[in-house]
Amino acid sequence: MLNVAAIWTADVQQQTYRSLLDAMSHPGIVKPILWQEEGSVSTTAVLAALLDCEVTLSDHDNLLCQQDWLRLQVEKAEPDQADYILCKAVNAPEFVPKLGTLTSPEQSATLILQLDTLVDGELKFQLSGPGVDGQISSAVSGLHEEWLSRRQEWVYAFPLGVDILFVDQSGVMALPRTTHLELI
Repeated sequence: MLNVAAIWTADVQQQTYRSLLDAMSHPGIVKPILWQEEGSVSTTAVLAALLDCEVTLSDHDNLLCQQDWLRLQVEKAEPDQADYILCKAVNAPEFVPKLGTLTSPEQSATLILQLDTLVDGELKFQLSGPGVDGQISSAVSGLHEEWLSRRQEWVYAFPLGVDILFVDQSGVMALPRTTHLELI
């Protein structure tokens, strides 16, 4: 019998996908990723729930091991061509992701940024917009501030832009392109 880690099973991927949907629907709210391995972050669970052989991934900071690449069965791409981009959030962005086009805004990239923590961090910002009841404040750790200023440039010409998923050891927080952000 083949022994497969829980992360690669349909029920765990469905639970993770549900957390991702909840996070996108409620920007700034940390949603739990139930599957975790000792000492790891939730990044692999998020990728396992989102990716398939029809999309491309850029692992800009080489965070994935070869075994995960094989299990994900996703095509590698450069950051400016990838559908999904995985990065360490502590490093400033060195690329411009796909932003979509006016006729196909869905052809943009989703950024998955690995942070130290999604709660009680030193970088504070306030969110408003669709899915946010009034305003919500967030404080994260391990996020280079340049990501937020570049994001402002990338989403300026809505509906063009990127969606961002912040991931730490146990959760995910979404920053859709429709969300307004202000540093505090």
